[in-house]
Amino acid sequence: MQFVKKRLLSLITAAALMVGMLPAAFAGYENFTSKTTYPAGQFTDVPSTEWYAQNVQAAYEYKLVDGVNATQFKPNSNLTIAQAIKLAACLHSIYVKGSADFDKVRPWYQPYVTYALENGIINTTYVNYDQPATRAQFASIFANALPEDALTAINDIADGAIADVEMSAGYAADVYRLYRAGVLTGSNNAHDFKPNTNIRRSEVAAIVTRMAKPDLRQSFTIEAHVGMTADEVFSACVPAIFKLYAYDYKNNILGIGSGVVLSARGDAVTCGHLVNGVYRLVAEMYDGTKREVTIYNFDADADIAHIRVVGSTLPYLGVTTEVEKGDTVYALGYPGGGAATVTTGKVTDSENDDYLAPMIESTAQVISGNSGGALINDEGKVVGITVSSHSGGVPSYSVPIRYLNNLIGDGTAYSPGEYNRNHKPDASRCYSKHYPVPDFGTVTGVTLLGTIREGTTTTYYYDRGEVEAGDKILLRYYAALGENTFYQFTGGSFTSSSTYPYSVKLYETSYDGIPAISVVVSSNSFASIGGLPQTVDFLLQEFVHYA
Repeated sequence: MQFVKKRLLSLITAAALMVGMLPAAFAGYENFTSKTTYPAGQFTDVPSTEWYAQNVQAAYEYKLVDGVNATQFKPNSNLTIAQAIKLAACLHSIYVKGSADFDKVRPWYQPYVTYALENGIINTTYVNYDQPATRAQFASIFANALPEDALTAINDIADGAIADVEMSAGYAADVYRLYRAGVLTGSNNAHDFKPNTNIRRSEVAAIVTRMAKPDLRQSFTIEAHVGMTADEVFSACVPAIFKLYAYDYKNNILGIGSGVVLSARGDAVTCGHLVNGVYRLVAEMYDGTKREVTIYNFDADADIAHIRVVGSTLPYLGVTTEVEKGDTVYALGYPGGGAATVTTGKVTDSENDDYLAPMIESTAQVISGNSGGALINDEGKVVGITVSSHSGGVPSYSVPIRYLNNLIGDGTAYSPGEYNRNHKPDASRCYSKHYPVPDFGTVTGVTLLGTIREGTTTTYYYDRGEVEAGDKILLRYYAALGENTFYQFTGGSFTSSSTYPYSVKLYETSYDGIPAISVVVSSNSFASIGGLPQTVDFLLQEFVHYA
């Protein structure tokens, strides 16, 4: 029997169950028996060395979970809520009755939902049965897929021992029940549960077979997890956090931010808006020494830069891509260009998609000067690079450290001046008479209503009605400004950090009675810009504030 939608799971039918004729007295594990053999190499995407290989084999032989086709299992694919309920209902039915007979109706999952509700497997309905099931949802469904006496505790897991499962959470009792029964073991050596991540088919195979075959259940203990405190994070990590000075060609300071060393040879990371268009970068290490900085590459959309601090045997930090809502995090940097500080917060969204690249949103305060600093978990590992915040510094936003993988390039680091000579703004995306100011219409596709020139100022008017809230049009233009060396320094004006003689402001206005967005391009003298980038509001809507 296959799922109608994605053929994700294949469960044995009553016709194939020889035990289907057994009386109710024989209900139990005896009803789960091997139905076929698993040929070596059956699934090309399940290497025998993977932790879940034994479970995939058992699930295949017991006809509990099949591949998505004859040769592929897709171990990293997700499972929907409907598919989880179907699998739980079939497990329960086979265990109790020795068969899994369900009517074929539309929607296909309704008989399984009805059975699950009637037999106490679930106690609620779901708005969207087709969405991927989280690990927490899957645990709540499967904790009641077998009778209570079929999930005897074999592990002594104390309340509160699972670091990322609050005892007050609605799914906590279900998770602890499955941990204690050896069905769930967690996702790492610390046995963290990761409740908000989606359940994968490899994990499903392991859980299902442990439910059906008690000899596959796992015995383990969980040592109390005590994360690092803010003071401990500061002491252990601050030697790898440096203050970053950006200079123009006249040696004027354009901005001060932060950066993080990630290898002993000086590989480092900071935010993109600190490095593009500058003539020189200098890192002031925590011990007071100063070192030149070169640039590998940067990404304007994600606002992250791969740089190198010249030196060797430098203190550095490890990284991890694992971050979830509820995690304790610490923002470490040099706010205001002053002394290094650490602030504490919680992750409120690990994948905030309101921006051009998903951001880690947290309550760790980040203000001007923190840009490019580290967002660190309670194990002292970097999970993100702080780039921005709303007024007051909270919530703050950090680029996930995984984006650094996109900036490896050819492995050559250039001086800032050389890098920017080799990475000129694309003239085809700029106003022809105001290079390198990006053309709002070309970048966003919004219709130009008209142009007015007054002395050294030119104003371009665009149809405001084509800019909908949340469509990221303005964010795309701000990223284009950043990519072309324009950053918001003071007074809401975007000014080039290089030698380009223009500044840019955006306003909400009207043109011939039509609501409009105006892009005001003014000529500048080459006087020093100076000062730190300010935490000021972007016009038109509350977007991100550069820190």
